[in-house]
Amino acid sequence: MDELRLHGGRVTEGVVRVGDTVRRPRKANSAFVRDLLSYLQEQGFDGAPRFLGADELGRETFSYLPGEVPAELDPDLSDQVLVNAARLIRRFHDATAGSQLAGERETVCHNDLSPCNFVFREGHPIGIIDFDAAAPGSRLGDLGYAIFLWLNLGTDGRDPDEQARRIQLLCEAYRISADRRVVNAILDAIASNVKRLEDQGRHADADWWQRQLDWVAQHHDELEP
Repeated sequence: MDELRLHGGRVTEGVVRVGDTVRRPRKANSAFVRDLLSYLQEQGFDGAPRFLGADELGRETFSYLPGEVPAELDPDLSDQVLVNAARLIRRFHDATAGSQLAGERETVCHNDLSPCNFVFREGHPIGIIDFDAAAPGSRLGDLGYAIFLWLNLGTDGRDPDEQARRIQLLCEAYRISADRRVVNAILDAIASNVKRLEDQGRHADADWWQRQLDWVAQHHDELEP
């Protein structure tokens, strides 16, 4: 059967589609991801691929979620799209909260809940993919990073008053209070990514993230709904 290299989103090198499956090289976090996806399936969570084992080349095999994966962030996502994303993230966190996989932490975090790691159908998010960075953590830490990316907070997005409204919309859909902790979580998520990029020597990328961090910090009070 022919292999089709997957495009769109932030596709990892070597990921291909074969029929109704996705094949990808093993990663450092592969064992945890396999356990996570198997657990999500046991919990009836339908918003993630299924782990199907390994193929003849030793590549991990997952079910293919049909749909579209955005190639870039979009500052103009509709309110309903944001609501659907928040509800999907909440279901993911709820499914793993209190589980053995979460350990002593609150839940299992995806740690890269960008729209570019979601599958869309008819313009709305229906599934989450690319769990390479998944690990135990806090709901708010995962959500802060997601809010930053889904709203395109910063120099490329809407004005602070509109972003404050959208933050509240996302928080209400997730069922969490939209308060100072949320904006602080957004700042922490951006700052962590700045450090990661600097440590990797990706200074141009780190400069962009630093500008977004400065923008959010400057408008901190305005962004509190």
